[in-house]
Amino acid sequence: MTISKSYIYELILRTNRIVDIGEKRIVMATKDCGKGRPRFLIYLPIERNDLWQLLWEKKIKVKVFIEIPEEALRKIGQNVS
Repeated sequence: MTISKSYIYELILRTNRIVDIGEKRIVMATKDCGKGRPRFLIYLPIERNDLWQLLWEKKIKVKVFIEIPEEALRKIGQNVS
């Protein structure tokens, strides 16, 4: 019996609702996407394309949380005068 990746991902989604995508950088896609506001992107890891495809096909909305590492917060604090 062969188990498909989509079955594995469905099982993961049923048992663990948090998917860690690792550290990512935020990329500016365009400086003006209307009304003078920029648009930003976070690229998802291609290693999990099967999972992203499954979420897209089933029209599953996701919540995105951004955790800023402690050392980055210290770096920001040093630049503020």
